[in-house]
Amino acid sequence: MKLAVKLDFGSGRELKVGTFSEIGRDSAFEFAGDFISSGLNPAPFRLPVKSGLSVYDRSGNMDTFGLFDDSLPDGWGRKIVDRMFMKREGRLPTLTERLMCVGRTGKGALVYEPADEVAAAAKEEFDLAALADDAMAFDAGEAEDSLPRLRRAGGSSGGARPKAYVGYNPATGEACAESPVLPHGFEHWIVKFNTRREGGNAGEREFLYYRAALEAGAEMAPSRIVETKAGKFFMTRRFDRMDDGGRLHMASAAGLLHADFRIPGDEYAVLFRLTDALTHDHSAKLELFRRACLNVIAHNRDDHLKNFSFLMDADGKWRLSPFYDFTYSDGPNGWQTLSVAGEGANPGEEDLRRLAKAVGLDKGESESVLDRVREACRSLK
Repeated sequence: MKLAVKLDFGSGRELKVGTFSEIGRDSAFEFAGDFISSGLNPAPFRLPVKSGLSVYDRSGNMDTFGLFDDSLPDGWGRKIVDRMFMKREGRLPTLTERLMCVGRTGKGALVYEPADEVAAAAKEEFDLAALADDAMAFDAGEAEDSLPRLRRAGGSSGGARPKAYVGYNPATGEACAESPVLPHGFEHWIVKFNTRREGGNAGEREFLYYRAALEAGAEMAPSRIVETKAGKFFMTRRFDRMDDGGRLHMASAAGLLHADFRIPGDEYAVLFRLTDALTHDHSAKLELFRRACLNVIAHNRDDHLKNFSFLMDADGKWRLSPFYDFTYSDGPNGWQTLSVAGEGANPGEEDLRRLAKAVGLDKGESESVLDRVREACRSLK
């Protein structure tokens, strides 16, 4: 089976990127002729735009090219999709079928056709509290009957925590089911549900970290706590969707570099080189240093390369995405997933200073960032 891969920037701006297929156990992709002449380059380092068939070389311990691996659900979303396929087909889905499940609902602007429409239909009243209860029950191995509802709400999401894509009206506090076109006043948001493992205050803790990051000057998508009968949850506005209904292409650092984000050892310096190459923007480097300082000082050690992303608009211009997934977290075996100037076991401010110097930041501006982050994180102690 072959899939048509497109970039849907919204407002009628849709381009066919090419054709995805599987050859035996390998995945392959061929760019469309019109796309080759478009000047766009959604994966400039590991899948260069060219004529002919490209076969994935299995680098980075990914399932496929990073361009498409970023679309695939992992953690929570993958668990839902796999369980649905086992119930329906008696087997796990193929890579192509996983991308079909993403269809037009995934992160960023990439869409896949044909889509698996099994979970798309049923009209039902939207109830965020019921969805939260279903998510918690499913996370505990229960609530099989809620699979289609969970799939519609979050079956293409990534990360370990249960999530739902919703429409949200910040003025009224109302939520509705996610759809490409939302009612007037509604925006595209993500709700993160708590799990029994994390406890009921995970959302409130992430909101405290969000406020500290804002105080430190970090760029964050608008976020808030939503309170339902099922508990209080962290929610944040999607930064891959725009007010006019447009979409932005989104690529993680792991996907762009074909890097295995599950294993600690990559350096923050790698991110700085990537940011330089994509954005040519000094302010983006300073913002990246701010995020490194926040992660180290506030003990967010789950700072892997899937948690740093870049956005590309319809003109092919790249920028660093807003900061996300910032909360208290231990890394693998207690290590900082991204080491700081060579230090992964217990990085501190001196390591951050050495990083700033190594990537060419001015001492005055890096010290100013460090001071502001240190002060902002006092509230988290």
